[in-house]
Amino acid sequence: MFRAGLALLLCGLPLLSGVPAQAGEHPSSQVVFEVGYVQPHGDLADDFFNSPLGFGIKEGLELGFRWRYRFSESLSISPSFHFVDYRNFSGENEEVGAYRIKPTTMRYSLELMYIMLKADTPVRPFIAGSAGIVRNRVEGYWKTWDKAFDSSVNALGFGLRAGLLVGGFEFSAVYNVNRFDTWRFFNTGYEESYVWDNAVLRVGWIIPFND
Repeated sequence: MFRAGLALLLCGLPLLSGVPAQAGEHPSSQVVFEVGYVQPHGDLADDFFNSPLGFGIKEGLELGFRWRYRFSESLSISPSFHFVDYRNFSGENEEVGAYRIKPTTMRYSLELMYIMLKADTPVRPFIAGSAGIVRNRVEGYWKTWDKAFDSSVNALGFGLRAGLLVGGFEFSAVYNVNRFDTWRFFNTGYEESYVWDNAVLRVGWIIPFND
């Protein structure tokens, strides 16, 4: 599933680049570098000791990259990659000594974006929606402390984004839906349903280039 999603995004690049579009007098393609502050929700943010699937994670850092193809000054599509490194949940335990619970997420997605107002407006609001493949990984210990594990799970993910375009920068808020079923994380004897949703405050730096 992970490889199929990545292959789909890569195969889509030449198809998009073959569409004859030029956004006014500006290049139709852009590269965007992004950084964000991540607030986890669901099981990621739940208490590790007092919830069956909680990870005790409070915050994270997101780094991302996207290639954007603009059909016009308002409408664009962009394959992207984002990596979220959550702050570890760590401590001391009598049985295992020092421990850490470290979740990370890699997101491969395709985003459709619409920018409002005219191109010469100094500040332009925008909305965007995305879908793709997310790879969720955990390095840590079972709740019973009897075994350490390092496991990954692939899932479908979705995102909604809104913000402001100011010159060569984007300032936005994102909500990512990341939910999946797996046996691989905490050993409960059952396949569990996990919620790894998050909210992101993101800044993007836009680099235009000629096709």
